[in-house]
Amino acid sequence: MNGEELPGLVYGEVVPEEEIPTVKGATIDGLVEIARGCGRGCDFCVPTLQRYRCLPLDHILKEVEVSLRDGKQPLLHAEDVLRYGAKGIEVNREAVINLFKSVKNHPDVENVGISYFTLSSVAAAPDVVEEILSILELDEEKWISGQTGIETGEPGPDEPAYEGKCMPFRREEWPNVVLKAFGVLSKNNWVPCSTLVLGLPRETERDIEITISLVEKLRSFKSLIVPLFFVSLGGLKSRAQSFTVEMMTPKHTELLVECWQHNLMWAPEIIKEWAQVNIRNAVIRHGLLFILLHSIKRVAGLLELCRDEYEYDLLAMINDARNGRIKSPSLPHAIYRLVS
Repeated sequence: MNGEELPGLVYGEVVPEEEIPTVKGATIDGLVEIARGCGRGCDFCVPTLQRYRCLPLDHILKEVEVSLRDGKQPLLHAEDVLRYGAKGIEVNREAVINLFKSVKNHPDVENVGISYFTLSSVAAAPDVVEEILSILELDEEKWISGQTGIETGEPGPDEPAYEGKCMPFRREEWPNVVLKAFGVLSKNNWVPCSTLVLGLPRETERDIEITISLVEKLRSFKSLIVPLFFVSLGGLKSRAQSFTVEMMTPKHTELLVECWQHNLMWAPEIIKEWAQVNIRNAVIRHGLLFILLHSIKRVAGLLELCRDEYEYDLLAMINDARNGRIKSPSLPHAIYRLVS
């Protein structure tokens, strides 16, 4: 602004939350920041290593107004919206309920969305999830969704990297925590978009088998489960290698296929209900569903091919597709989409 030459990279300092300015214009999807950092300290994640602090409610409501002026409904953002106002790991019920009530009751607010939440918080405070159901007036067709991390079905008894993720529960309780949380979410019309991480450091074939078993048990819950590859970041940046397609074993592929079978089963219902609320034009809505169903059949065929003819040898299947030994012009791209 003063006509001075600026450095290419600027390192800032952590400032008190009361000094954080409000946004000047609406963000993508009306995202409203309610907290920064996480505080759980998982080595495989970057935000968890940052200092946890919550923004004041009046600051949040000012940013809600910015979103509304741009015609966007608020989407509350934090690494775990259920820990808003928490001083430690334990959920601050009063603060979370007051947050959702204040935002929902703000003039011109019709819908309130969320970005991220943790399954540990859901399992530890099911009454808060139930109260949010009432505040937002959710039902089977008007549900709320957000991203959450399963990451693995086996954190490992001697693996400190995952201890914070499981708190206030013990690491060995994690599979049951996931199942309990999914049950609570399902009962209260929350539809989680969950992530799994393939290729975590020190992962064994037995760990993958346990994760596959967990995904199978989650089949009855309306949700999406997205398999991701481990990326060496955070506290593990210099201590672990990022995972690639070339490192995949048949057991990794079996887990990937199990996740996508789960998604293909639930996708038509989720998209149909979402489109019913968000797409007013019936022609566009039905066209979207037609394309979706066609795509599902296509991907389902790829999954069967990988399982039955290639016995989960994904690399062999990709090579055959690239070399034209599988007769389908769109197959290489479709396979890439499955693993990306």
